[in-house]
Amino acid sequence: MAPDATREAVQNGILDLLSGHGDGEDGLYVDPVFTAWMNFLGRAFARGDEKEIMFHCENVAQVMARVKGRLAGEDRHYIPGTRIALLQDDFDPYIMAATPPSYDFEPLLTSEKGLNGYGHPLALQKELLGLAFENIAKAWPELRTQIEDVVQIVGYLPNATFRSCSAARYAGVVYLGNLDERILDIEESIVHEAGHQVLYRLGELVPLVQEDAPKTDDYTLPWSGSKRDLFGFLHAFYIYTLLTKYFWRRAAINESEHKDCVFRAAVILVGSEKAIPMLLKDDNLSPQGRTLVEALAKDMEVLRPDIDSAWSKIAKSHG
Repeated sequence: MAPDATREAVQNGILDLLSGHGDGEDGLYVDPVFTAWMNFLGRAFARGDEKEIMFHCENVAQVMARVKGRLAGEDRHYIPGTRIALLQDDFDPYIMAATPPSYDFEPLLTSEKGLNGYGHPLALQKELLGLAFENIAKAWPELRTQIEDVVQIVGYLPNATFRSCSAARYAGVVYLGNLDERILDIEESIVHEAGHQVLYRLGELVPLVQEDAPKTDDYTLPWSGSKRDLFGFLHAFYIYTLLTKYFWRRAAINESEHKDCVFRAAVILVGSEKAIPMLLKDDNLSPQGRTLVEALAKDMEVLRPDIDSAWSKIAKSHG
C-alpha cells in the first residue's frame, strides 16, 4: 500500500470508529486493542522502522473492525449484565503480542490441546463471573460501575500460574487464572485488578512518584513479603486499601460470609497501617502521590474502629 493510501486508511478507520460511538471516548481512547495497536505503531515510528510502520498501518481496518464487533456485542461471551467481553482462545493478536512476559500465548497457540483443554468450560466461567459481579454490585454499586468503565476484556487462562494479572501495556484487559476457589475469591481478583486499571488511568494524567525515583526493589510489602520499588509499593497500597473497603462492605450483604470478610478486611488493614508511614517518609512520592496516600490513610483511620469492633464481636461469639 502506498504511503498516501496508508495514511488515508488510518484516518478513515479512526473516523469510522468515532462516528459509530458518539464522542468516541469509550470506543477508541480506552479500547485495549486500539491502544495496543497505537503503542506498537508508536514504537515503530520511534525506531524509524518503515517496514513495521507499514505493517501496522495496513492492519488498521482489521483492528477497527474487531473493536467495533466487540463493542457491538459480536463476541461469543460477555460477562452477564456488562459489556465486558470474556475471552479464552480468541484474543486479538495485538493483545497477545503485548501480554508477555505476563503470559506467553505461543506454546498454547502451537499445542493440539489448545486453551480449551484446560480448566472448566468458558461458559461456566461466564456464570461464575456473573455471580461475582452481582455481589460486587450489591456490596458497592459505585465500584461495579467503575470496574465496567476501566475493564473492557477479561481473559480466562486456566493454565496460567498466576491467580490474576494485568499491566499498563495492555490496560483494559484483566487475566484470570484458575486458582480462585470461591466466588468471593473471584470478586477479590476482579476488584484487585480493576484497582490497578484505575491507577493506570490516573498515572496517565499525573505523576505518582518523582521522575527520578529509584527503580530498585527497596520495599518489602507488609501483606505478602514480596519486594517492590516505590511505584509498585504505591500500587500495592492502593489495591489493599481498596480491598479493605470492599471486604468491609461485602461483609454486610451475606451473613454466611460475614466472618470471613471481616477477617480479610482486618488482616489487610494491619498491613496497610504498616505501609502508611513507610510511604509518607519517602521524598520520592510526587505531590499527587502523597495526596493519594494521605487520603487513603484517612479512609483507613475511619474504618479501623468499626472493623475492630466487628472482629471483637466475632471473636467473643466464638469463645
